[in-house]
Amino acid sequence: MPPAGDIRSPLVGRASELDRLAGLVGVDADSSGATAVLLSGDAGVGKTRLLAELQDRAEQAGWRVLTGHCLDFGESALPYLPFSEAFGRLAAEEPTLASSLAASRPAIARLMPARRLLGDEQHAQGDRPERLDRADLFESVHAALQQLGGAAPLLLVVEDVHWADRSTREMLSFLFARNFTTPVSVVASYRSDDLHRRHPLRGAVAEWSRLGGVHRVDLTRLPDEAVRTLVQVLHGGPMPELALHRIVERAEGNAFFTEELVAAAADGGGPLPLELADLLLVRLDQLDDSSRLVVRAAAVSGRQVSHPLLQRVVDQPAMLDGALRTAVEHNILVPVGSDSYAFRHALLAEAVYDDLLPGERARLHAAYVEALSSGDIEGTAAELARHARAANDLPTAARASAEAGDEAFAVAAPDEAASHFERALELVLRSEVADVLHKQGHRLDPVELTAKAVKAATAAGNVLRAIALAQDQLDALPPDAPALSRAEVIQMLAGVAVQADSGPDVLALTSEALRLLPDAEPTPLRARILALHARATATRGRVDEATRWAEEALSIARRFRLADVESDASTTLARLEEQAGDSEQSRRTLEVAVAAARQAGVVGAELRGLINLGNIHYESGRLAEALQIYRAGWDRAREAGRPWAPYGLDSRVMAAQVAYVAGGWDLASELADPSAERAPEMANAYLTSVGLAVTAGRGDVSALD
Repeated sequence: MPPAGDIRSPLVGRASELDRLAGLVGVDADSSGATAVLLSGDAGVGKTRLLAELQDRAEQAGWRVLTGHCLDFGESALPYLPFSEAFGRLAAEEPTLASSLAASRPAIARLMPARRLLGDEQHAQGDRPERLDRADLFESVHAALQQLGGAAPLLLVVEDVHWADRSTREMLSFLFARNFTTPVSVVASYRSDDLHRRHPLRGAVAEWSRLGGVHRVDLTRLPDEAVRTLVQVLHGGPMPELALHRIVERAEGNAFFTEELVAAAADGGGPLPLELADLLLVRLDQLDDSSRLVVRAAAVSGRQVSHPLLQRVVDQPAMLDGALRTAVEHNILVPVGSDSYAFRHALLAEAVYDDLLPGERARLHAAYVEALSSGDIEGTAAELARHARAANDLPTAARASAEAGDEAFAVAAPDEAASHFERALELVLRSEVADVLHKQGHRLDPVELTAKAVKAATAAGNVLRAIALAQDQLDALPPDAPALSRAEVIQMLAGVAVQADSGPDVLALTSEALRLLPDAEPTPLRARILALHARATATRGRVDEATRWAEEALSIARRFRLADVESDASTTLARLEEQAGDSEQSRRTLEVAVAAARQAGVVGAELRGLINLGNIHYESGRLAEALQIYRAGWDRAREAGRPWAPYGLDSRVMAAQVAYVAGGWDLASELADPSAERAPEMANAYLTSVGLAVTAGRGDVSALD
């Protein structure tokens, strides 16, 4: 149902598109009931209006409808925002059902809006798990939707996917690739004119379109006759032919442009503006001063803002209600739920925001920072970081970005987490920001932030970026930095460099780090450096020396209960045993190391053990066993939300390679095809090379062009 006060324009010239949409998603009884539809079209062409009509038709047919929106938060994206909104609305409308879903699937509870707010003590860093398993999150969302569909046909609408963060896109990829056994349909809309050549959604749409059961509907411009009809309906009376002709000509088939042109002509009767932005500002200029102030304040929030937050920002409660009523009556804002307002179209918010003077914009962002920092206004760390940066409150932006990174990593969104951590690091490295944070009693250690950024970037598959971050931190250390601090940063750099085929000399790094440590003093840092030193020494063929280093690392790791180091050192020893000719003992050692890493939840060490175990079988000619283990490594990487990270991607590439060698070309092609995912450039290159080998083997020369 539309929210109270929502004034919809008439649906003109879209009957065939509505019927097609309803048929594809299964609202019509005699339809095929495809489970996914991508609805595209230029900004303002009528996607939201068409989807509103589709949702009405679905509800009238007895369907349950969930809706979520992606918002333009720039680089401060909140992962899975549309799914949080959808489940949040379910919680508001059917709290018992939502509580039941959250109780049976804890990952769903983590997506509820109330669980992602600033100041929620339940989410204090000490109480938050290091990371929510992405596979569990994806499976939980899929299972929840399927369960809802079992009670009543379900329509999930995700709007404005052109603003989606990477994790939301990957969630959609998962849902599109999976089949539902209950009546569940998903519709995702996006602005096609926003998809420039390098837009991250462009590749995702291409991949989604190749999946079975995914249909595309492109909403084109309205024909002139439909625009004329729409103008006459909106105007509500006769309009001079010249004015009517000018609106039809300038609207160019865009329903939103048409609405705005008619509204401007009806309200003012003056000359029509030449550009849409000018037109929108004409609408704004027709408001009184109080309403203009409120609308401008709302635009700084984005498409939507809650009443409590807007009230705190405007800080004039006596005039707020009247100003909001005027904005609603002029169809600039519409009520959403019981306590929020949204711009009738995102373009309105953009135009109003762009028209703000620099000082005016900064002051309003500062007001949002103050409100969100108060502790009694709902909001997220990502929102606070965005406003703080725009307000030039860099210390707050640094703290909020760091918290946003922790929140993103906790919900298996490493790419977004890395971006947040990098922004926090960039700010903390400014002396004026660090000084203010120190005076405020906040501690944001650049080395710790770098370690988090490196960890997140590595988990996202951006290993070269992780190396660059660690190298920058090492280069930034002053000459008189404490030896232990320098050794810690070197260990960080060596730890990520050893996972890449290129980069600094790991053996030189670990040798330097060991020289910086107190002689033979057993510490966790020494254990980590020794484990890396053993790996680097082993690659040089110095088996006896590498064995000695690995055994010392293993001994210290067991003493301090460092599960990741213990598994890593055991894996190195197993490879050394294999080099010495004892493949069976090496296999047994690896199996124990893998099992221990899995039990301890150390995914990176587990994946390294699995790929080495697969390598032993592969090198011994046991292709079936190698393929099984490589695929297990790839599956585990996906479950952990790090499919493009080292060893996870390697397992997939090796599984495809083994399938090719064994003659399983169909399986090799399937494994080498990342069409259901958004693969990083390097990962795509690795997989494509295997796919091309299969293509060449089949003699399909045309596919090699």
